[in-house]
Amino acid sequence: MYEKNYTLIQVLESWHANEGVFSNDEILSWINERNNTAKVNIEKTEFLSDGKWFYDESAGRIVNCNRTFFSISGIIKEKNGQIVQEQPIIIQPEIGYLGIICKEINGVLHFLMQAKIEPGNINKIQISPTIQATKSNFMQAHGGKVPPYLEYFYHKHDYEVVYDQIQSEQSSRFYEKRNRNIVIKLSKDVGIEILPSHKWMTLGQIKHFMTIDNLVNMDTRTVISGLPFSLHDFSYKEMVYMQSLVPDSAFFNSIFDNTNCGKINKIYQYMNEQKMLDDSKVKFVDLYKLNNWKLIDNREFSSKRGDFKIVYCNIAIEGREVQNWSQPLFESKGKSLFGLAYVEKHGKYRFLVRAFSEIGCFDKIEIGPTVQIPPVYDKDKLNSVEKVFLECYEHKESVLQEGIFSEEGGRFYHEENRNVILKFNDYDMPLPEGYFWLDFYSLNVLIQFNNCLNIQLRNLLSMLNLDYAAVCVGGRDK
Repeated sequence: MYEKNYTLIQVLESWHANEGVFSNDEILSWINERNNTAKVNIEKTEFLSDGKWFYDESAGRIVNCNRTFFSISGIIKEKNGQIVQEQPIIIQPEIGYLGIICKEINGVLHFLMQAKIEPGNINKIQISPTIQATKSNFMQAHGGKVPPYLEYFYHKHDYEVVYDQIQSEQSSRFYEKRNRNIVIKLSKDVGIEILPSHKWMTLGQIKHFMTIDNLVNMDTRTVISGLPFSLHDFSYKEMVYMQSLVPDSAFFNSIFDNTNCGKINKIYQYMNEQKMLDDSKVKFVDLYKLNNWKLIDNREFSSKRGDFKIVYCNIAIEGREVQNWSQPLFESKGKSLFGLAYVEKHGKYRFLVRAFSEIGCFDKIEIGPTVQIPPVYDKDKLNSVEKVFLECYEHKESVLQEGIFSEEGGRFYHEENRNVILKFNDYDMPLPEGYFWLDFYSLNVLIQFNNCLNIQLRNLLSMLNLDYAAVCVGGRDK
């Protein structure tokens, strides 16, 4: 019917579809069954006790015996000759695949999702992309099997590429770590074997499962956050049809009305200015010579000032490319709060975002959500926006959605953070430097380019769901 933008309209239809070829109950039963039968054993053990990882004194890093996979170094940030931040950081310079295959089934676009276990997952199985593989995985650096479905991404040009961008991971824990986020669409006549570990879901179902704590993993969230509704010239008929799928007109306008794109230039100007004038420097240092960090009881590498520690685990997971191994994991000391505020202004929802600089940023600075508040913080150091956000949240004022999301289970142990979207009443409130109001369209433009939106903001944008837009977007008092 709408040939020009057929796939993007299908994505919106799939977002609108609450159930697909499998019902939500069937998918949850499938996950529960696999959880009940999965053989998983994760055991914290003495630090670097088995010799598979060791402290390399000459490099000042923790490395594995093959010097592959990743390493952990000390890192410091200096400004005007003074150390302003120091911590351990993960160094993994390779770019991996976070890929999802989609295909039209019974007239509705479905996404092939994986029930995957990562060693740091708090609940064993989480809904993951079709393929989730580091370069070491798919190059078989550790002697494991080739990840299933990899061949479709190797031959992606034989299919329609819906989205393809290299995006950052947590720049507070990784040094310049990025992954290739990609969605490819198979034509209806392309056959594909579905493994027991995978199942077809609509985008609406994936969004629904995000309302269940820790069920949809970080990699799925970052990939679906980038589905491209911007940068397309929709016809009048297409717009009329798409509006019928989005009952809330202000949310529809926020997605598809591009009249506010001028602020993108202001954001780039601000970021360019910060990159040019920021004279801070980061450099690697010996991990074991970091001030205030030390090995405690030969069980964890930790600091009283840090919000995480490093632990060492023996891991056995049946069905993985490699089924037995050991590795260090970063363990958080509590839940952070990642929050996104919005207002309705001139018939459109606008979201309050902020430029963040984190120690491992690939290009010094990215656009993040309204707030990123760590587990332990000094209330006296909060800015005016952070104080308003916390006050609204503490009184449950106009909370649109909140949930507990796990972070990347391949490197983090049982890390989960609170993600909150809520309404501000005052669009004209004075804003500290680095804050901007942007509609969904502008954010979706920025996400089509790398090193613009950080993982925390992308995760929050992935939460937005058409099913509750008519009722909740614009404010829900609790």
